[in-house]
Amino acid sequence: MGEIVDKVKDKVNEVKDVVVDTAKSLPNIDILTKKFALELNGALAMENAGIERLQTRIQEVSIPEAKQRMQQHIEEGLAHQKRLQQLISGLGGEPTLDKLGLPLPLYPQTMAEVMKNTLTKQEWELKRSEEDLILENAEISCYFMLIQKVQMVGGMFLVAVEPLSLNMKDEQNMADWIRTHSPGMMAQLWPKILSAVATASSPTSSPTPTQSQ
Repeated sequence: MGEIVDKVKDKVNEVKDVVVDTAKSLPNIDILTKKFALELNGALAMENAGIERLQTRIQEVSIPEAKQRMQQHIEEGLAHQKRLQQLISGLGGEPTLDKLGLPLPLYPQTMAEVMKNTLTKQEWELKRSEEDLILENAEISCYFMLIQKVQMVGGMFLVAVEPLSLNMKDEQNMADWIRTHSPGMMAQLWPKILSAVATASSPTSSPTPTQSQ
């Protein structure tokens, strides 16, 4: 009988050791909270930069529908900021005012110089629209990965799923809008591009394509 009791005690001690070792391997909740607040601040810095860029883009774009949709997206971005700020504050963090470096194409210097000297105003508008779509997809990816991490950790962090999903949905809707309306934007701008290029190619013309409006 005593031998059986000893075996049971040994088994209990083994289980205790496993539980302790497992607990030690799990990150401290404070560490997880700080890491998640940092991730959220990264998303907030992205939104800060995105709103600033949209404010510039509204001044550049010539198509009224695009201008209106960008204004709507600025308002959505302000809501995104507020949701992220609330989540960060709720975790005991300090919402950042910094702006993230946006993932825009960086062309080789020689190529950039040629583009600068030859692209028409309308071609630049289409180029900026391409960049708009790149940025929206980057934001979608950021929110998608954040949501995946939250669901993996679970627990108290699951409260972030809904606000992050709302932000991602707005970004997805904006990306879809750009894709849907790109053919119409191209149709409006293309005749002006052809006209500017033809004028620049004329032997009697002096302005460069970028000077032709």
